[in-house]
Amino acid sequence: MSRFTTGQYLRRSLRHHARSHIAVAIGVVVAAMVIGGALIVGDSVRDSLRLLTHYRLNAVDHALVSHRFFREDSVVALRQQPEFADHYSGEAPVLVFPASLERNADRRTRAAGVTLYGGDERLWEGALDFQDTPPPTSGGVVLNSKLAEELRAAPGDEITVWVELPTTIPRDTLLGGQEQQSSQELRLKVDAVLPADVIAGRFSLQPSQQFPKVAFVNLQALQKALDLEAVEPSSRNPQRKLARVNALFVRARDSARGHGVQAVESAQELTRMFRASLTLGDLHLRLMPNSSGRYASLESERMILEDALAKTAEQVATELKMPTSPVLAYLTNEISLVGDDTGKKFSMYSIVAGVPEPSQLAAPFGPIAAQTSPLGKDGVLLSEWLAEDFGIRPEDLKSEISNQPGPKIRVKYHQVGSKGELPEEEQTFEVRGILPLDGMLAGDPGLTPTVPGITDAKTFNDWKQPFPMQISRVTKRDDYYWAKYHAAPKAFFDLDAARGWWSSRYGSATSLRLGTADGQSLEQSTKSFETDFLKALPMDSVGLSIQPVKFLGLQAASGTTDFSGLFIGFSFFMILSGLMLISLLVRLGIERRASEIGLLSAIGFSPSRIGRVLLLEQFSVVLLGAVIGIIAAVGYAGLLIYGLRTLWVGAVGTTELRLSAQPSSLAIGFAMTLVAASASAWWGLRGLRKLSPRELLAGQTELTERDETRAARRGRLQRFSRRLLLLSVTIIVVVVGFGMPAKEAFSGLSWSTVLFFVVGMSTLTAALCAFAAWLDGDRFVSILGSGQIALLRLSLRNATRQRRRSLLSLALIASASFLLVAVAAGRRNPAVEAPNLESGNGGFLFVAESTTPLIHDLSTVTGRLKLDLPADRLFDLMTVASFRVRPGENASCLNLYQTRLPTILSVPDDMLESDRFKFIGERHRQGHSPWNLLKASPPDGSIPVFGDMNTLMYSLHKGIGDTIKVPDDTNPKATLRIAGMLDSSVFQGVLLMSEANFLKLFPEQAGFRYFLIGDRRFEKDGQALSKAEARELSDLLETGLAPYGFDVESIGDRLANFLAVQNTYLSTFQTLGGLGLLLGTFGLGTVMLRNVIERRAELALLRAVGFRPSAIRRLVLFENAFLLACGLAVGTGSALLAMLPHLLSTGADVPWLSGAGLLAGIFAVGLLAA
Repeated sequence: MSRFTTGQYLRRSLRHHARSHIAVAIGVVVAAMVIGGALIVGDSVRDSLRLLTHYRLNAVDHALVSHRFFREDSVVALRQQPEFADHYSGEAPVLVFPASLERNADRRTRAAGVTLYGGDERLWEGALDFQDTPPPTSGGVVLNSKLAEELRAAPGDEITVWVELPTTIPRDTLLGGQEQQSSQELRLKVDAVLPADVIAGRFSLQPSQQFPKVAFVNLQALQKALDLEAVEPSSRNPQRKLARVNALFVRARDSARGHGVQAVESAQELTRMFRASLTLGDLHLRLMPNSSGRYASLESERMILEDALAKTAEQVATELKMPTSPVLAYLTNEISLVGDDTGKKFSMYSIVAGVPEPSQLAAPFGPIAAQTSPLGKDGVLLSEWLAEDFGIRPEDLKSEISNQPGPKIRVKYHQVGSKGELPEEEQTFEVRGILPLDGMLAGDPGLTPTVPGITDAKTFNDWKQPFPMQISRVTKRDDYYWAKYHAAPKAFFDLDAARGWWSSRYGSATSLRLGTADGQSLEQSTKSFETDFLKALPMDSVGLSIQPVKFLGLQAASGTTDFSGLFIGFSFFMILSGLMLISLLVRLGIERRASEIGLLSAIGFSPSRIGRVLLLEQFSVVLLGAVIGIIAAVGYAGLLIYGLRTLWVGAVGTTELRLSAQPSSLAIGFAMTLVAASASAWWGLRGLRKLSPRELLAGQTELTERDETRAARRGRLQRFSRRLLLLSVTIIVVVVGFGMPAKEAFSGLSWSTVLFFVVGMSTLTAALCAFAAWLDGDRFVSILGSGQIALLRLSLRNATRQRRRSLLSLALIASASFLLVAVAAGRRNPAVEAPNLESGNGGFLFVAESTTPLIHDLSTVTGRLKLDLPADRLFDLMTVASFRVRPGENASCLNLYQTRLPTILSVPDDMLESDRFKFIGERHRQGHSPWNLLKASPPDGSIPVFGDMNTLMYSLHKGIGDTIKVPDDTNPKATLRIAGMLDSSVFQGVLLMSEANFLKLFPEQAGFRYFLIGDRRFEKDGQALSKAEARELSDLLETGLAPYGFDVESIGDRLANFLAVQNTYLSTFQTLGGLGLLLGTFGLGTVMLRNVIERRAELALLRAVGFRPSAIRRLVLFENAFLLACGLAVGTGSALLAMLPHLLSTGADVPWLSGAGLLAGIFAVGLLAA
């Protein structure tokens, strides 16, 4: 006789008990399918984002987009470098502008937030690699499908495009031309509409999965419209003008340099090559030799030298041993003699200058012998011309002998306010010297930079007025001086003092005078200076650094949200139900084989060996189920991806998702399932070791529990349940009777929310404890009655027979339904919420954004007049908070890409003292606003910022105290420190800093482009505009400010868009959780099957004494229905109690119908399973 081996037993056992093993395998398949499918969804989202990055950027690997307009020829010079031709191609000079569009046939159909690209065939065929549609004509525009759909435009339609008119002199400076046109209107005809499936139609430099709004126009036509085209010299304008662009796109010849391991080095290499093609003109700089031949002036077309450029220039000059002297020139309104009774001793619109202490000036800028004493903050040197006009003689000045105060002058000048206002300031100075007009300072027009329209004007009447001027007050002497000396300063001040009055965030000098190096001519010195200056130029600081945009985009494709973890969480109850089903089915199969196991034990098999054989048998089943489940996971993931493209598209914001299963994810899912399912199988087997062979042979599968033990446990459970119910009732009485402050408890949650959640959880726990105590009740009391009532009582008694199984089933269903109902009840619709100071809307009605910055204050009548807005009652009721904007990436939950640098807003000073918006961890206290934290100066030099909780935690993965490194316009290594967190606010996706810090970090950002608009009566008496008035105000603003691309949106709608993602996640959890709960009902059915199998003798006895089969079926059905109904009722009731404050709030958006339908469906399926 052959020896009976474990292997033989295993094979025969698998065949003999195939039906129960198949049931276990199905449970494993479900678990593997859900776990593997969730991991595949994560792979699919990441790979889809990577694919979208390739689509979005097409052939563009590296890009430069700058606030500077550099020569188009610099791109040609870049291409001519040998190293460039070896590794790169497709270089394209481009103009990139934010724009707003309007369809002419319907002046109310507008689109804001559009990116306008001006390019030629180098962009169309080179960078974009797109040849199916001809490039735009000189009078035409090509729209992508998203933009055409919003405008309802088709080829041949006429549209109007508004873009900001470029200016070299910042608009919010004295000479910036605030009164002049700030946007340019282009009337174009639609040449073509790019279909949605055309790659070029979704071209965008911003990492986002959402379809952008894009328009393409002809480069030369756009340059001409914006005064950026090339102009040859003429008799009228002898200066040659070169064509300019503000962007450069480059493609690499190999993927490693384009978006692979060499991409960062490649971008640095391109930046070095681009530097070599630059000239001073690309930086809006020029070196102007002085007519005296003593020095040259480094000055800027911007009228102010940026501090970073001035610092670099001084360092280079020092290395070349060239003497330097900075100058700060300024235009005054009036200079007059103090004490003049005639009222005739004044000079209008004189140029003055701040220079280093004149007494210390050395050659070639000094010495200055006419000074009597140091200038300090209250001294001035006058030109001989102005002193003569005022009748001041050298002997009138204060001297050491006379010790009498010298004559004084009064200087009036404009300061530039934060919102374009021009308040006039005046100061009095003592005259401490008179400078001859042929000396070192006076009479030198080279001290004032060239300002087109001013310094080249022949008379004051020819000036292009930068602000309203009183030309009638200009004297003949003023005109005569201008004709002879032009813009030569008439008065001189100490440079440090002048910087305190007239410097701006853009810089603190208008020019830098450069002397000659030893042994060199001025021409040789300036040539050496220009070469070394361009070599030393900090490309990052001046905004001319080329970035590896495709490489960065692919890095960002890793995403802000781990969809693998997210869907494992969503499917938690499916996984848990599957594992519970495995454990129950294994236990059921083993219990049916109790006599077999007892026989094995009786003939000599040790308990450990029996356990190993059974565990190996179950592991074989689990292994097979895991293999099948992982294969099925691909199909399940496909269904989830389809759901994300359709039902749950609000969670991802795109339909461009593709299924992608990585082997590593399949392996991880397989391993996770194997471990979890094996553990569940072991759990199902573990109790049999405690039973003796005799008990097993008798079919017993559980240890008998003593009545005393049950009674003691019942008492403990009843006492604990009563205490929890007393706690819940007490909390409700206190909250209802005495009220609770509407303040934060922790993590943005109010006390009422926290306490009612405690009530809900306490009620759930108390109900489960009470049920467990009931299961421990006396089983030997007779059941009296007849008919259906008696049958129902008997079914309830049967529910107590297997206490552990009944309690486990009810607890699972109650917990699952609690979470499902609580999550479903948590939906919000902010669109119906009223303004509230301490809420996500901050008491405002609208949020608005403009394409072109607004310099003037929308809140004031003067500001609205300068913006050409008509007078209207609604404007008088309007209050506006205006924010400067440093554009960055969208860090809100609407963007799946990982964010490197979010958009940053400046908080207006008046909001820093307000009580608006709700904070997490910070409360509004009397005399103290959390906004004040933005004014703090941390000892480490970091800049305090605020962010919305969702942005910080889920997009940036930052908390309070964490830091963010931010490249900025002047300091690429600035550090932001999170100082506060807003709760569910309209500021999702951005960071907030004080205006003072913002202007320090980002001086280039002129004007305001983000606005919160409300009713000025709201803070005083709670009044707010009606819906009709609000709509009218929105239309007035959008129509009146159409040239600025002003787009107004209800703040409730903006918050609803943000919450659409959260609400979609809740719907996803509700759906997948419902499936898990459904699967849990099958587990309950399995429990019932176990009970029926164990009670076969009992049921046979019932039939023998006269019970009909239908009555016995109802008996089993009542038992199952009782457990199911109790679980659903306990979970649902506790959840509604926990969410009561939210349910009673205005913005609650509870899906009552679908929720009730889901619970009813689960109940029905549970009954069918029984």
